[in-house]
Amino acid sequence: MPLVGHRTILRFIYFLGVVRWYNLILIGISQYLLAAYVLLVKNGSDKKMAFWQFLTDTTVHSMALATIFTVAAIFIINSFYDLDKDLINKSNMALMSRAIGTGQLANLYIVFNTLGLLFAFFASQKVAIYFVMLQFFGWFYSHKMQKIAVLREISAALLTIAPLVAIWIHFSFEVPELGWYFLGLTIVLLVKDIMKDLAGMRGNMIFGYRTVSIMAGQVGIKRIAWLLSILATAIFLIGCSQLQNIHDLLYITGIGLVLTFLNTSLWQRLEQEKYLKGMLRLQKSVLLFYVGALLILIIYRYVLFFVYDIILP
Repeated sequence: MPLVGHRTILRFIYFLGVVRWYNLILIGISQYLLAAYVLLVKNGSDKKMAFWQFLTDTTVHSMALATIFTVAAIFIINSFYDLDKDLINKSNMALMSRAIGTGQLANLYIVFNTLGLLFAFFASQKVAIYFVMLQFFGWFYSHKMQKIAVLREISAALLTIAPLVAIWIHFSFEVPELGWYFLGLTIVLLVKDIMKDLAGMRGNMIFGYRTVSIMAGQVGIKRIAWLLSILATAIFLIGCSQLQNIHDLLYITGIGLVLTFLNTSLWQRLEQEKYLKGMLRLQKSVLLFYVGALLILIIYRYVLFFVYDIILP
């Protein structure tokens, strides 16, 4: 009996690894931070009202739960289709998937998608339609688009940013400057996915995955990453020229794109492949910067001023 209990706990731990629980937590936090910031800007100086709306907005809470289940389902179906390839590129992930079993993964995929749609319908019909499209796109990406160069990388970036865009849609595109934020974040994600594909080139080649890194080669992929970084910098400068008062989100976007540019520049100068994983970790840290900077911004403009109003009414 204790052995069965230990196996159940071990399989649950493996399952958490397959659905990448740390990514789910990060996406959920990002959604709440964006919702809090939009409400802060929307309510202007009335921060108490913004705080109350943030706590009582059941649609945002439902969307966060729908996102967790839907994204977990996308990770499950992705690991289902990538099982053989992951044995070469990410052996630990493949072993965890096999320990759970393909049949169990398929059942969990259906359950999680169903739960995601239930919470999406509870939010609103508009949100439900959006999540139906997101779930279909997640399946289509895992089943077909992963093996098509360019579309693979662009689709992966769009799938990652889609839950955040859902928050923007919920607020009827309040705070137009969020468009620059999402655009900058998408480019950062593209550079990260290109570097990630280069790190997993061996498994992709064996199982017929046509990626940008395979089509362009190591030298070509570095040039593409360089061009994307230059494009990102140009986009940031265009955004600055269109806004008289540089928006807070544009500051975050600009610093994130500059960090991506510096990371790409450093990558160009390191010829050894062993440095690639280090560069990929640095690029992932840029994504964490987007979340961390938004949190600091909300604490400064939201929490501190809220406390200040209480102390000195």
